[in-house]
Amino acid sequence: MEKTRSNIELGNNRFVQATEWKEEIRIDIREWELKDGQRTPTKRGLGLPLHRWKMLVDSLDFLDQAIMEKREYKSHLGRNMYATIGPNSVCVDLRQHILPPQQTDVVPTRKGITLRPTEYAKLKDVARIISDFVPDLSTVVPCPYNSDHQNQLGFLTCSECNPNHCTE
Repeated sequence: MEKTRSNIELGNNRFVQATEWKEEIRIDIREWELKDGQRTPTKRGLGLPLHRWKMLVDSLDFLDQAIMEKREYKSHLGRNMYATIGPNSVCVDLRQHILPPQQTDVVPTRKGITLRPTEYAKLKDVARIISDFVPDLSTVVPCPYNSDHQNQLGFLTCSECNPNHCTE
């Protein structure tokens, strides 16, 4: 059974929700809709395990800089999930990517959500307070920071950091 720890609105029926499910805590960034008088989550969004949430939080300053400089930026959160800024964009795209056959670079899928500037600003506020609802965050170490990733072989053999097993 799912247990909700927090449900914080970003605006435009988009929420950040920390939930426990199957003994795992996830942070969902998702759009909701009103159905039969009840709010229900849609497929528009992304669910992040705590270590990917930490990767997103760690990349916020870089995302801010890219927005300010009006340049492209792409931050890998793990398992082909990325936070991206397009050239001259003011929106942050949080999206699952795939590596199509015969291609060398990942491409975005429909699974994800694009945050408008006000929603992104609120997401940054949420990042500052979410540990009040999810104290477990203080002990989470993102995959790339683990001791077994201190050399290239550790990174290359990690399915979280290198999900497409690229060696080039």
